Amino acid sequence: MFFSSCCWKRFRLSYFVLSACLAVGQSVWANEESQAVLRFRLTAEPATLDWNLAHTSHETHVIMNLMEGLIEYGPDLTPVPALAERWEISPDGKTYHFYLRSGVQWSDGRVLRAQDFVDSWLRLLSPKTRSSYANFLFDVENAKEFHDGKMTQASKVGVRAIDDKHLEVKLTRRVPYFIHLPTFWVTFPIRLDLIAKYRTSWAEPRKLVTLGPYLLKSWKKGSAIRLEQNPVYYKKAGFHGPVSVDAVIELKDASARDRFSRGEFDFLLDPTTEDLLMARQNPGSGLHAEQYPYLATFYLGMNTKSRELNKALIRRALSAGIEREGIPALLQGGQTVAKSWLPPGIPGHSSDRKSEMTLLDAKAILAKEGYVEGKGFPRLTLLVEKFDGAEALAEYIKKSFFENLGIKVEPKIGSPKSHQAALKKGAFTLFVGHWGADYPDPANFFEVFSSGSGTNYSGWSDSEFDALMEKGRSTSDQDARLAAYARAEKILLDSDAVIVPLFYKKNTVLLGKRVKSFEISPLNYFFLKKLVMQ
Repeated sequence: MFFSSCCWKRFRLSYFVLSACLAVGQSVWANEESQAVLRFRLTAEPATLDWNLAHTSHETHVIMNLMEGLIEYGPDLTPVPALAERWEISPDGKTYHFYLRSGVQWSDGRVLRAQDFVDSWLRLLSPKTRSSYANFLFDVENAKEFHDGKMTQASKVGVRAIDDKHLEVKLTRRVPYFIHLPTFWVTFPIRLDLIAKYRTSWAEPRKLVTLGPYLLKSWKKGSAIRLEQNPVYYKKAGFHGPVSVDAVIELKDASARDRFSRGEFDFLLDPTTEDLLMARQNPGSGLHAEQYPYLATFYLGMNTKSRELNKALIRRALSAGIEREGIPALLQGGQTVAKSWLPPGIPGHSSDRKSEMTLLDAKAILAKEGYVEGKGFPRLTLLVEKFDGAEALAEYIKKSFFENLGIKVEPKIGSPKSHQAALKKGAFTLFVGHWGADYPDPANFFEVFSSGSGTNYSGWSDSEFDALMEKGRSTSDQDARLAAYARAEKILLDSDAVIVPLFYKKNTVLLGKRVKSFEISPLNYFFLKKLVMQ
């Protein structure tokens, strides 16, 4: 999931406020008259609640509280049963059987069926849907051919309902990380009958039918989202989450910060550095900051198709021009220096990886290319999507390149829309990107830069890198997988110098006095049903 648009699960800091009503005290599924009000801020308004199309945390912070999938994650990111009570995998690793649990109903009372998953997966793969995540299912038999329009018979795609409670999935090969994919929102079941009835408005209030702990009560665009208890939620027994949620989205950061300091908001997602310092400097206020592991890497990307950076040797020289060690002190949000493409917590991460290029080597390369001390080297354009600290980071990169290599950089801080448009046009030489894990496996990170990937804005393509991705996807030998990805990282960061990892960051939340327990998963999900009030 990327820092900007497309299939990126963004960590953007637009300033919105989301207020929510929660019950406290006894079982929240009882009809209690007294309710406390929990108010919190989301980072932005969702673009859609169609989970086949959703691609950012703005949507998923809502969708993951409305819906569930076949599988979910336990505390250690181990896949555990959700809508599927159990599953079986064939000895060759190519056939999966999911057995749905009994008693699961959609919010309109209709029983969940295996066909609802088939419908969702085929819709995700359909070229008409134009989902950014269709490639997630390309290892399913005939899925890619169906998506590419080379095969039009949906019945030949390797997903089918054996009966109402039994879903079968056939893969073209063993995929060691496939069991993680049914945790992801784009694979959640769907109601084609309601999509046919309501067409593009099926995911709107009074039309959207879900099966998670909450229902979409109302959504006033640009203003408010209201969620309320799902009375037929299958896990409601012993559930300790909120009865209902009211959401009021505000566009003024100052309002959010002031209201939080007055106790009107109980937590703030994605606080600014100023917010974080405020909490740290006032320990007796009852407000405190919590930080959570986040499987994500911020990096500097290079446009390998640009005239200035189309030589790997030049890119290697530039990769040595940034002193990453100063970034954590600059941003002051708990960031740590990134030297590996894989963040801590992803198998294959290296904390002591060293660059093959020194600053002295870089200067010698530039001099040999005719750019002694950087003189005559074309000015580079650096794109950065606006977030808290974007200006400071851009200036830091600009200063590093000039002081270390004599190369001039022109930063351009843009809105999400303008940033995305510039990336698609290739109107840049450098950009700051970010990728957060969709599932905890190195494949999810390295495939960002495979040939033809919709998230590969570098314009780079390498057959050896692609072959290593194929090896990592297809073998179940973990040592062989990690060796393939280690070689791929060497190509990506060293020999071809497509990107420069900059920093890892944590998810930060400011919590008010009444929040007793709150958590965000390393995949940047938070579940209101797990929140506990004082």
